[in-house]
Parts: sequence; structure tokens; C-alpha cells
Amino acid sequence: MEIRPVTPQDASDDIQRLYNIMLHAYKVTEVEIWGEDYKRMLPDEFSAIIEKGELIGAWVENDPVGSIHTYPLNNNTYAFGLFSVDFDYKGMNIGRALIKAAEEKAKSNGAEFMELEILRLKNKELEAKQRLHHWYLRLGYQHISTTDFIERKPTKAEKAKNFIAPSVFDCYRKVLK
Repeated sequence: MEIRPVTPQDASDDIQRLYNIMLHAYKVTEVEIWGEDYKRMLPDEFSAIIEKGELIGAWVENDPVGSIHTYPLNNNTYAFGLFSVDFDYKGMNIGRALIKAAEEKAKSNGAEFMELEILRLKNKELEAKQRLHHWYLRLGYQHISTTDFIERKPTKAEKAKNFIAPSVFDCYRKVLK
């Protein structure tokens, strides 16, 4: 397995595959929030993340299999999102390796904390979201808050109008050592 930054110089087929993996993962895991036709982000938004050097990818035998977006929130805190791994590669510790790489990048840039958010239904527990919750706890993350979408992302209030069910963010934080 190879874990490394995704660059604009990577093969366009690889970048397209990483984009498609991300779209599929969010479509499957957030269908109850956004509905059937949900598209997590547009290709140009994904490309902008790559241009800024904020996407880390995973390759198995030269095939792209997952990625994670990691970026600074402030001087001492990084965050990650757009975390996705091809479902056919489940159980190979690819997700764990991507998170470790994101944490290492944050530490090397002086961050003391790593944060993440899980968007979930407000009034109904979903198995996939519960699995993520417990997995992040095992990785050393602590649940720090549950926040309304608009309160957490006021600049994206328009996006919340696309919800098909009320949803909230569970926010997690880990101290980087």
C-alpha cells in the first residue's frame, strides 16, 4: 500500500477514480440525509483541493483506492473530511493508514489537534454512522459536540435546504502527540 499526497501531476484516471470513490461512499452513507441524487462535490471543487495540496491518497498495487482531505482550521488545529475508501478494500487498514497520514501531516505543520465531523440524522441512528462513531473513538478521538448544520456551517445554510431529513454534525477531536 502506498499513502501519499495526490498532486495535479497524478494520472487523470487516478484522480477521476479517487473522485468517483468519494462520490460513491458519500452517496451510500448519506442517502438518508440527502436523497438518491446526492453529489458530495463537483469535480472542480475536488481539483481545487488537490491544487492546494490538501488531498492524501491510497494506492494498492498502483490502483487508487481511497483518499482523505486534510486542512488547517487554525494555527494549532487541523481537520479532515471527504474521507473515503473503496468498499471492495474494506478490512485492509487503508482508512487507518489515511488517517495516520493526515495526523502526521498536521503534526509536521505544528498542529496540536485533529478534528472531524460526522453528518448524521438528527432523530434516527444509522448503523454506518454508529460504526464510524465507535471506530473514531478506538482511534483516540473524543466526541466534543453535536451541532446543528447551519450553526456549524453558517456559510452553507443554502445547502441545508437540500436535506430530506433533519441532520446534525457530531464533532470529534484528538490530541496529537
